Amino acid sequence: MKLILSVLVGLLSWPILEYALHRYLGHVLKLNTLFKKEHTKHHIETNYFAPFWYKILALIPISALLLTLSSLILQSWMAGLLFTLGFCSMYWFYEWTHWRFHSKAPRTKWGMKLRKHHFAHHFHTPKMNHGVTTMLIDKIMGTYQKVDVIKIPKNIPLPWIFEDQSDQINAKFSSDFKLK
Repeated sequence: MKLILSVLVGLLSWPILEYALHRYLGHVLKLNTLFKKEHTKHHIETNYFAPFWYKILALIPISALLLTLSSLILQSWMAGLLFTLGFCSMYWFYEWTHWRFHSKAPRTKWGMKLRKHHFAHHFHTPKMNHGVTTMLIDKIMGTYQKVDVIKIPKNIPLPWIFEDQSDQINAKFSSDFKLK
């Protein structure tokens, strides 16, 4: 039972850190960090993502620290390893989900709801909707903003949103594209 709980707590820990990193290191604190630089670049160029090797290099020491601390706290290397694997699995799910929101249309209603939540952060109110894999932490922290329609500025290149090329061409000459 302890091992199963270790994985679950690891999985559930990532969204909390995701929110904290995004809100505080990405927006609130005025620190000059690589995270802040990459995050700012992503907001300016919405299709930009930090290189994969940055993510690997960041995850190595974080995983080592998590494994060490969780093994000591849980008094078991196996439980610590499972906690760390759960955490890292959710992190990679976040990376894939975030990239997918910016590159492909969602396949489910839940995916569309989460993408609207995320795009509201990008295109409407950067101080709100910090979660990517969940809206729950935003609701708990008071930074949730319900969104029905997203107005994407015409200068943002998101060609996959359009059903065909004629829609994309017409949208270039309109004021904004609305994502419903």
